[in-house]
Amino acid sequence: MDPDDRLVAAVGGAARYLADAAGLSDEMILQFQDSVVAACRHCFHCHSSATQCGITLRRSLDRLDVEVALPGTEPPSGEKPSWAGIDEVHCESHNHTAVLRLTKFVSPNPPAD
Repeated sequence: MDPDDRLVAAVGGAARYLADAAGLSDEMILQFQDSVVAACRHCFHCHSSATQCGITLRRSLDRLDVEVALPGTEPPSGEKPSWAGIDEVHCESHNHTAVLRLTKFVSPNPPAD
């Protein structure tokens, strides 16, 4: 995706949908959404190339993951940023691509009676 605020807003909307579907509280949903948008903007600010960035949103039974991949760059060294509503932040490199992964742990939905 291109570093465009309209596209970032769309990613924020998708993150909000995932958080709501996972059963998070309203406050946690908004924190998660705001943090995903902030992380995307942070990565776009650090990424000076015209190459498009990849964004992956994944929901599994116990977590929500958002990955921002920046081709042709290395992950920043030093202290990792922290965002409200995010439990883990990982910065790593895969095949000459910097990847920022945000993870929010969720409780699996209890079975219906």
